[in-house]
Amino acid sequence: MATTLNIAPQANPKPLLAAILCAAAIAASFLPGSSAATATSSSPPSQLMTQTCAKTSNEHLCIELLQSNNRSSAATTVHDLAVVAVTAARRWALRGRILWLDLSYQAKARSSSSSSVADRLVARCAALYDECVSAGAKVVGRVTFMPPAYDARVAHAVSDLRRFPERCQGIFDERNRVSPLEKVNTEAVEKLRVAEEIVRLLR
Repeated sequence: MATTLNIAPQANPKPLLAAILCAAAIAASFLPGSSAATATSSSPPSQLMTQTCAKTSNEHLCIELLQSNNRSSAATTVHDLAVVAVTAARRWALRGRILWLDLSYQAKARSSSSSSVADRLVARCAALYDECVSAGAKVVGRVTFMPPAYDARVAHAVSDLRRFPERCQGIFDERNRVSPLEKVNTEAVEKLRVAEEIVRLLR
């Protein structure tokens, strides 16, 4: 059975608990059905968006991802939607990075002399998301300036971004611990997968 985050006996658990609750609240605001997740676009999806998303493995998430960026309403080609999707997925990773950094900073403030295993896992996830955001910026550029002739390497680059949230979740799973931001990791992986599928439609 998975265990929860361990807190050192000498440490005050209140700051960490507050950080986890705060992070969870922020994360929840970006999950499907929340006001933050749907506030960017209240108009129905365009025909292009509907037709494109119908070809992905998760039509609902695809439409939600695209509508999270107002640029999707002006898209006239699948390539336009691919750029929007990758940009929106990277933005989700950026939100994840902020949440993990918040937990990491709270852990450091709670115990400046030593760190627990949980603290180190949180710090590692913050670093992984930082790498994801950095790599994602380059991938957005590659998708934006993708040549007319389909380049499978671009789709592979989008796919590679998933390894960061997957690894973040994995380091908790490997130690039989509950990740405080598991939903954020799951959402990041799913959004990046949908973005990759849209890029692959350019073949």
